[in-house]
Amino acid sequence: MRLSRRLLPAVIALLLLVILSFEIQSPAPLWTSASNLPVPVRAGNTASYSKNGNGYLFILSGRNQNEAIVKTLQRFNVNTNSWDTLNPHPTGLLGGATAVLKDTLYVIGGVVNPPGSGSNLVYKYNIPGNTWSQAADFPFATGDSKAVAYQDSLIYVAGGFAGANTGIVYLYNSIANIWRVADFFPSSVRRTFGGFAVTGDTLIYMCGTSSFGSSIYFDSVYVGVINQSDRARITWTRGANFPGQTRTFFDAHSWGNHGIIMTGGSTDNSFNTHSNECYSFSPGRNAWTRLPDKPTSWLTGQSGSVRISNQLWKLICASGYNTGYLNNTEILTDTMSTVKINSVTSELPNGFRLMQNFPNPFNPSTAITYQINSAGLVSLKVFDLLGKEVAELVNEFQSPGTYSINFEAGKLNSGVYFYRLRSGDFEDTKRLALLK
Repeated sequence: MRLSRRLLPAVIALLLLVILSFEIQSPAPLWTSASNLPVPVRAGNTASYSKNGNGYLFILSGRNQNEAIVKTLQRFNVNTNSWDTLNPHPTGLLGGATAVLKDTLYVIGGVVNPPGSGSNLVYKYNIPGNTWSQAADFPFATGDSKAVAYQDSLIYVAGGFAGANTGIVYLYNSIANIWRVADFFPSSVRRTFGGFAVTGDTLIYMCGTSSFGSSIYFDSVYVGVINQSDRARITWTRGANFPGQTRTFFDAHSWGNHGIIMTGGSTDNSFNTHSNECYSFSPGRNAWTRLPDKPTSWLTGQSGSVRISNQLWKLICASGYNTGYLNNTEILTDTMSTVKINSVTSELPNGFRLMQNFPNPFNPSTAITYQINSAGLVSLKVFDLLGKEVAELVNEFQSPGTYSINFEAGKLNSGVYFYRLRSGDFEDTKRLALLK
């Protein structure tokens, strides 16, 4: 049966009302199983690597089921669900700080013969060439520090059992091959076994303990914004305390426009407790979000986050320990859609409208909301004061409705920017301020 031209608009409007009665959301984060780690280990030195839509997890050394340090480098390809073995670290070690800059994996410090003192040696692994060499020594012997890569040439190292009795932070420049002191986070005691991650221009150090086996452990969170004129200058503030029970023996990682992510660990700084908690933290909102629990509780496991596309992120968790050694691999997949229909109303918007972003000023994320009342191509872009485009948030065909998009500006400098909405003949521009 064919619809008359008079009935067709009414049918289309009815279909739109049905569509708008549901909120469009990303699929919920989901845990799945993957191929087992060939050589089960715990406390391995771990780094993740994303390139050209592929995601990898590197596990360097670690303790095997005989409690011996194994001299091996295992790599997981999340796209092919497969493990391979590469050229091992020259010595094998535990407690090294690891980070990947471009195509190079750095391993900083660590302990070769535990329980011994840390090392100040820095090794770097050329990923395409499968070869090892050395970089400039760390300023002092260290172990159980954490490292994050920043931009294309910098590495921040925080915490660890050596150095000052406070929240130490050091900065490495791979171009100059030099280390220098960065602004410490304001902990009154030494921190180790906590989580350290970066999102945009913001560093986060969470939880940890003062020393191995200590009965003192923390739920505190430190948030540091990196100065773009001098990267060693970091403005540290206290973030919202971690709401879960985990305290030590875990890692934190970047998690796209949702901030950072953590999972598992010990609740009392011992090997007798293990956790399956999984949380993300947004420094812009200063808020924690509970995610689905990891299927297998663990501690001293190996994990890393990889970006498969702008919206698709995966957290890879391999092997580790609970009451015994684990050999399984579990992956949390999150599709981080930035645009969704917020309105659940029986009426379509009665016009086009671009709202003021909130919050404003902001750091580093803010929400931009707009309405369109006819279907068409929608463009939402952000520009600097010189008119240079710095972000394209929307460029797609959209149906009538109210939309909200989260703008992450962690890589931009502080200042005033403009965002412009175009749809058909409608155009509007508003100002927003990024304050770091």
